[in-house]
Amino acid sequence: MTSVPIPAPVLPATANLYERTLRELALGDDALVVMTAENRAALRTLPPLLGPRFIDVGIAEQTMIGMAAGLALRGRTPVVHALAAFLTMRAYEFIRTDVGIAGLPVTLVGGVPGFLSDGNGPTHQAVEDVAIMRGIPGMQVFCPADEEDLAACLPALLASKAPCYIRYTSGRPAATHPLPGEPYQIEVLAEGGDVAILTHGLLVAEALDARTRLAAAGISARVLNVRMLQPLDQATVLAAVRECELVVTVEDHFKIGGLFSIVSELLVSQGVAAQVLPIALEARWFQPAMLRDVLEHEGFTGAAIATRILARLDRPRGNVVGPNAHDPRIERSQALWTRARTLIPAGTQTLAKGPGQHVDGVAPKYASRGRGGRIWDVDGNEFVDLTMGVGPLVLGYGDPEVDDAIARQLQDGITFSLMHPLEVEVAELIRDVVPGAQSVRFSKTGADVTSAAVRLARAFTGRERVICCGYHGWHDWYIGTTDRHRGIPSASQDLVSTFAYNDLASLREALDDDTACVILEPQVVLAPAPGFLAGVRQLCDERGALLVFDEMWTGFRMALGGAQQAFGVTADLACFSKAIANGMPLSALTGRADVMQLLDKDVFFFTTFGGEALSLAAAAATIPALRQRRVPELLAARGQALKAGFAEITHHLGLDWTRLAGLDVRPQLQLDARVGDPLLMKSFLQQELVRRGILWSGFVNLCAAHRDEDLVYVLDACREILPALARAIERGTLRDELRGAPVEPVFRKTTAFHTRPRRNP
Repeated sequence: MTSVPIPAPVLPATANLYERTLRELALGDDALVVMTAENRAALRTLPPLLGPRFIDVGIAEQTMIGMAAGLALRGRTPVVHALAAFLTMRAYEFIRTDVGIAGLPVTLVGGVPGFLSDGNGPTHQAVEDVAIMRGIPGMQVFCPADEEDLAACLPALLASKAPCYIRYTSGRPAATHPLPGEPYQIEVLAEGGDVAILTHGLLVAEALDARTRLAAAGISARVLNVRMLQPLDQATVLAAVRECELVVTVEDHFKIGGLFSIVSELLVSQGVAAQVLPIALEARWFQPAMLRDVLEHEGFTGAAIATRILARLDRPRGNVVGPNAHDPRIERSQALWTRARTLIPAGTQTLAKGPGQHVDGVAPKYASRGRGGRIWDVDGNEFVDLTMGVGPLVLGYGDPEVDDAIARQLQDGITFSLMHPLEVEVAELIRDVVPGAQSVRFSKTGADVTSAAVRLARAFTGRERVICCGYHGWHDWYIGTTDRHRGIPSASQDLVSTFAYNDLASLREALDDDTACVILEPQVVLAPAPGFLAGVRQLCDERGALLVFDEMWTGFRMALGGAQQAFGVTADLACFSKAIANGMPLSALTGRADVMQLLDKDVFFFTTFGGEALSLAAAAATIPALRQRRVPELLAARGQALKAGFAEITHHLGLDWTRLAGLDVRPQLQLDARVGDPLLMKSFLQQELVRRGILWSGFVNLCAAHRDEDLVYVLDACREILPALARAIERGTLRDELRGAPVEPVFRKTTAFHTRPRRNP
């Protein structure tokens, strides 16, 4: 190849960024040739600067493509220019045959594509150019947001030595580009978790404007500059689909064949379900006008895009996480509650989620969705969620890995007529991380497996009596120890008694040679006293009783292997649920093989849904994620920081009657009854937190998706609220300052709870 020198003239100041970039590339690459089919709008200063390496073929796009292909075959790197409509349609067959099939390094630059041909009629409008170019073998399709984006990426595109079609976009920068010069990666120009707006070209600026308008309505939008349509950065698109409620494609192109089609094809190929809103031209050309008027008329301004997104979401807008002028509006919650009260006994399926645990008339009652560490109620109010589904959501709402695992399994089925491999695979995962898990059985709820453990212990020991400490579910053997014992035979009640936590003497007095097992929560709030759990283990061994740990709250949370790992005491049987599957209904009974083998024939514990595959798929994703992300350690560190921050606030304010205590991964607020009614104090705190966009009901159930700034905001809110609470206590006006009915006692503190210790004769 003969080198053709570039003339010496200096580049004029009028040259645009694209021209300057081409000039610099040509200076460094003797093979680069610039060609045009009489479309010099963006190239008017180049002919005298490039000399014979600038070729104008006249209005002859087909001829230009043929010449470019010939030059490429001889080692040149042609960069050809024409109006996008003429280039992609008039010269299509030549591009397909001479460039695409041959795989030649010809770069095609289409001028005034899409809405940039604003003043032209249909013959000059390139609104199907992406679809046409995508059909050419090996063709890359690049749609920069602005001239800076194009200039930065041009060297990499030319270096790829692959045919490429560029939708030329000029004008001011649409955004600060986080990935300049990396054309094969999508740029995330703004983060958000509700909506993902995927766009390119001149509409990037409108998408960013739409994001600002959505934020004012309480909607968080992620904006993606999808500049390379082919090949597509699939990982970034799929991440947006997983992490956002709605995906919106915005393009100045026909809906068929462009960005919407590309995203839809990806989702179908990956078996991913998603809500997608296409904003595109509906198989018609646009009315010629000035560009701003075209955007207004066709509905592609930031305001119009935001309006369409809000209409698609069709959600009420309420309070946000932050200072709010008033309590959240809860009309929809109240209307649902009115319907529920006459239909659903107690109105709720879970006591801890019911209205009795929140200030009635102030706090929301019904949730509509969650994302990460936040929740939205049916009235559109947003909250940092410190309850997290009463424990299961250890990774957070909508964790991408877990949700993907569920979605993939859903494609194959939920419940089957045969056993499923996940039953074996998840059992092996649990065996590998839980001490003493020689055998594993699955069910759906914590009460299922604690009851199975008691039955199994009775069968193994041949004894009937049970001693418990903590909360263990709704089944007869346990609930008879509480004041909600109606319907429980007295004979069953007489077989179960309780003992006091951290009090080995009370356990020693209750144990006898007819005790089948001791079942307890290893830790709820108070940490076990030194030697307490080991002492329980020793007493059980001395009496021949089995030790059962109820690890609903400690399992897969305080350590991957739960309390047994954390405290170094191994139970004979251990029961798990909550965090095991990040919100899907699954429980596990684990333990010694010689005890568990009775489930083969002697003890009946089977259920239709024990092998339900969606929950097992969730567990198969959750357990490795907990290990790989070091979630127990992360939660403990955040809990320690939260407790220390709260202690600093109370010390500064001189308040010695409240503190955050208990598990680092699940702190509980404690309030001194000597100062005031703890339920009224809790109610005051809760209503003020709710107004500030924080949902809390006593415990702080931390999850991996809670952000550091969320917890800083919680502490800042407490710093504001605690002085007001102190003043109300001092004035004696605490009840009067509640704007709704106070919270009710939680189940653990109802009358006669844990007051049935049995003494040995």
